[in-house]
Amino acid sequence: MPPPAILETVLYAADPDACADFYIRLFGFADQRRVKGRFAFLRGETQMLLIFNPGPSSDPARQSGIPAHGAHGPGHICFRAEGPGDLARWRARLTSLAIPLEHEHDWPGGGRSLYLRDPAGNSVEIAEARIWGLE
Repeated sequence: MPPPAILETVLYAADPDACADFYIRLFGFADQRRVKGRFAFLRGETQMLLIFNPGPSSDPARQSGIPAHGAHGPGHICFRAEGPGDLARWRARLTSLAIPLEHEHDWPGGGRSLYLRDPAGNSVEIAEARIWGLE
């Protein structure tokens, strides 16, 4: 039974606060809850972005019944753009916020992606849904 949507996505960062501030500034997420040095929970319109420090989140002794989890090294997240005009607006927004664009990609089946990095080095993509045939 396929779920209707992804409810939450997790990224890992040694400094969850710096990453949370980046996603709030760039995408307008709302600050839901933070514990300094451990995690930041951000609310989108219909989903949550959770940013965990991989040290504490992977330590079973520091969990409250929730299974330990964590990852090290850069992760990846992709945000949906509505089309070429939307990508142009995102490119302008990145420029206005002095966030460097790492790469622009034209996909062989159609569609484009913009790539950048968050403060933890995670790969952040903004892409047209048609790269996956999800127009």
